[in-house]
Amino acid sequence: MSKVYISLFNDNGIAKWGLFYENSQGKTQHLEEDFKKLVFDSEAEANEKLAAIEEERRSEDSAIAFSVVEAKAFAESHSWKFATTYAKTAPHEYLVKKWLSEKDRLLFERLVQTINKDSVVGYFYGHKNNYLILGDYYYWYMTDYYPENLAVDLINRTTTDNLEYRDGAYYYIGNIKK
Repeated sequence: MSKVYISLFNDNGIAKWGLFYENSQGKTQHLEEDFKKLVFDSEAEANEKLAAIEEERRSEDSAIAFSVVEAKAFAESHSWKFATTYAKTAPHEYLVKKWLSEKDRLLFERLVQTINKDSVVGYFYGHKNNYLILGDYYYWYMTDYYPENLAVDLINRTTTDNLEYRDGAYYYIGNIKK
């Protein structure tokens, strides 16, 4: 698994510092925040941002998983945004950590740990995920997306009627070939 790292790069002829990582295909990616590449004028600024990112991951790693009842109560107490881009192909909702209050961000980290601890194996078009099933919903985050020193910032959910259990795993129903 890759890590976020700092590197000097050329930005239109100007030396800048940026945060980068290797994606699951081994391709170098510029880390983004709010759809903007993280670019800094100095190495010190880049180091400060990387330290904050790594501190957030340590906080997530130290979070205590919810019980299933607590996880369900947390999930139900928040407004999830419908992913309009995937409305026809993979309808789901998502919750973004930075939208939450400071207290709820810590609870979000507990939900991440609950997914890590109590999930089942699932597949979405061949992509392996860990699904946490809570009542009528299942929850996941994109495990292959996150470098090992980057905290999860987005959790997805959709209804369990989009899942089928077969061959020892859960499959998104769109995967079924008829």
